[in-house]
Amino acid sequence: MKEEVQLLIDLQELDQHIISGRKKQEKLREEQKELTVNTDKLTALIAQLDGEIATIEAERSEINQSLLKEQDNIEKSEAHLPEIKTQKEYLAMLKEVDVAKKQTKDLQEILQDRDAALATIKEDRDEKQQELDNLQSTSNSRCSEINDLLTEIDESLVSEDTKRAALIEQVPARIRQRYELLLKRRNGSALVEARRGNCLGCNMHLPPQFFNNMLKKQGIDSCPHCNRLLYVMPEGE
Repeated sequence: MKEEVQLLIDLQELDQHIISGRKKQEKLREEQKELTVNTDKLTALIAQLDGEIATIEAERSEINQSLLKEQDNIEKSEAHLPEIKTQKEYLAMLKEVDVAKKQTKDLQEILQDRDAALATIKEDRDEKQQELDNLQSTSNSRCSEINDLLTEIDESLVSEDTKRAALIEQVPARIRQRYELLLKRRNGSALVEARRGNCLGCNMHLPPQFFNNMLKKQGIDSCPHCNRLLYVMPEGE
């Protein structure tokens, strides 16, 4: 019976190490995913800002063309004023010039607004690009470290899984299924010690007669409270 107890103790210690390794892998993969998500978010934001910049620059180009056209019309109209013979035509031409000048002023104000907006967006874009560059540098370095760690854990788990396969085959069938089930349900704590009349898994007090029988048998029992597999260490150990 002592050999059976020690076998389960060794098996659970190995299983806990395997579980810990897989949890580390999961945590590392989550970190890697988060780094990628953050990088993708910044990349998408920069692309959005680039689109806004392109739109404003296209608007500026159209406004500039309209502005140049109005300024050209003003110059031509003013140059034509001395050639006008009648007062009526002269006043009509002056009105056209005034309308064109007002339109020119409006276009200049719109252009200034577009320039201010463009400057703000470009500044924001440059900041985000710098942030992305820094993040990518850090992310690439950390992702490389994570890949190395994942490979190292993978190699360790392959070795430990092989050892486990050999150990689990030695566990009697009557205990093996219960152990495997409890291992999943109790997060790697299928086997615990009973000490001083208590289950160290759930910390509940065991019935005195039950505990005394365990001391006599020195074998494997089940906790009547949490159903974990119980063992007792011989006195003096």
